[in-house]
Amino acid sequence: MIEKLPFSMQMIFQLNKIEKACFGKEAWTIANLRGEYENDFSHMFGEKTEDGTVVGYACVRTLYEEAQLCNVAVLPEYRRQGIASRLLETVSEFAKVQGCERCELEVNTANTAAIELYKKCGFEIVGTRPNFYKRTKRYPTRDAYTMVKEF
Repeated sequence: MIEKLPFSMQMIFQLNKIEKACFGKEAWTIANLRGEYENDFSHMFGEKTEDGTVVGYACVRTLYEEAQLCNVAVLPEYRRQGIASRLLETVSEFAKVQGCERCELEVNTANTAAIELYKKCGFEIVGTRPNFYKRTKRYPTRDAYTMVKEF
C-alpha cells in the first residue's frame, strides 16, 4: 500500500538505502533527502512491506499548477510488481488534489525501462534537454527527455 512518508531520520536512512541500491554513486545523499523534507513543496510517498520497511518511494514537488516528479526508486528485488506504477498513480492523484494541472519529469534518454513505465502511466515526451545530466558510467548519454502528464 502506498502512503505519504512522514519525516524522521529513520525514514531518511531507509530512503537513502533505496537510493544507493538504485542509483549507486548518483544517489541522493542524506542531506538531499532531508532537504526535500524541509521543502514545503516536496512530498514523499512510499510502498511499505508488512513490517514497515519502505521498498520503493517517489518524491514530488507541487507548486501552483505544476507538479515536478523528482525521483522514483524501487529496490531491485521488488521491481516488476507494479510498485512504481502505483507510486506514479498516487503522486498524480495527490498533485491533482493540490490543484496541479500537469506533472513533469526528466529522464535520461537511454533509460528505456523508465521511459516505457512513464508512457504506460500517461506521460508523453515533449522535448529533449541536451547535457542535462552529469557524465556517468550508468548511461552512454547525458541528454534527458522532458515528459509531461496532463491531468
